[in-house]
Amino acid sequence: MIKQAEAVAEELLGAWRLVSVETRQPNGDVIYPFYGKHPEGLLIYDRSGWMSAQIVSDPKPTVPSGSSRERFLAAKPIEKIIAIDGYYAYCGTWTVDPLGSTVTHHIQHALYPAERGEGAVRRFTIDGDQLTLVAKAHEMGEDRERRLVWERIKKLWH
Repeated sequence: MIKQAEAVAEELLGAWRLVSVETRQPNGDVIYPFYGKHPEGLLIYDRSGWMSAQIVSDPKPTVPSGSSRERFLAAKPIEKIIAIDGYYAYCGTWTVDPLGSTVTHHIQHALYPAERGEGAVRRFTIDGDQLTLVAKAHEMGEDRERRLVWERIKKLWH
């Protein structure tokens, strides 16, 4: 069992670029309530057992203007809210259950403080260089399924 988990974990290792995020309602309708139709993101699983996930919504937040931290800190509260609402991130450790085809993200640090300490279970499939993660969520009074499709990032150096 341990060797099987190690083999599955080996398939997940690396950096993945976000391709799409869809939320399916119980009736099967697909909606895009949080990130828009073309978000961007990065998911990393490393060999030491750490992971990180980051998503930027579509359209990308444009305020506060400027690129420096000082400009952001000096921005109006509404500008900060808009910028933060367009970004999602967490990191922590990860474990694999090969029998259930799930990966659990053990969240240690998160943009949303309530997520810290949670174990976010994702059902996964890998098809070549494509990783699909499926999360169950209870939102807006109903059960939903969020499907995130990621593409393996190839090496940028030789």
